[in-house]
Amino acid sequence: MASSSICALLLSAAVLLSAASASTNWCEPGLVIPLDPLQSCRTYLIRRTCGPGRGPFVPLPEIREKCCRDLEAIVPYCRCGALRIMVDAMPPAAGAGGMAASPSCSWTTQLDLAATLVSEAECNLMTIHGRPFCYALGAEGTTSDD
Repeated sequence: MASSSICALLLSAAVLLSAASASTNWCEPGLVIPLDPLQSCRTYLIRRTCGPGRGPFVPLPEIREKCCRDLEAIVPYCRCGALRIMVDAMPPAAGAGGMAASPSCSWTTQLDLAATLVSEAECNLMTIHGRPFCYALGAEGTTSDD
């Protein structure tokens, strides 16, 4: 009799825990994704689209390697989300060193390039899709290029 009430109690706890975890988006900043994710990838995107800018020169392959290491540290399920959060935190015209953004340096171009960072040609990292792929990060229609 006591074991059946313990089983019922455990089952109730499991159901409550399951319901609570189903309502939590683990890919929100501060949980699995750092609050300001992938700063090295942000630098890499700006450098690839806008040029060297100001400050000390760091070779592009070195910046890419750091970006890939940082992206690899995020669980595969949340990598595309982390890239999206990173790009959303970037200014719409993140020019190199404050320069006016050219079409190749636009936020939209950076958004498009960010989705490819997990690809075989860049970091070759698995994602929620089970392969090194993210859908276009602007595909859900929640972004605009100012």
